[in-house]
Amino acid sequence: MPLYMTQKTSSGKLPAITYYRRQTQPHVSHVESGAFTQAAQVAYATTNRVPVGDVELGAYKSGQGVPTGGNVEQI
Repeated sequence: MPLYMTQKTSSGKLPAITYYRRQTQPHVSHVESGAFTQAAQVAYATTNRVPVGDVELGAYKSGQGVPTGGNVEQI
């Protein structure tokens, strides 16, 4: 079963989005997780037309299945 990284993002009263991406290896490197978190921030900012600096990062997880609850997008 493939493993995924997930990152919850939000900004003020806008709805939260949990982004996910397939991991390239079972134990994610800091480079890979950092690039994913940055991509999630930019994706949320672009989707909601807010500055990247206004995006609040919630829980980051690795080694997960595909998230199914709430507002979820693959990047």
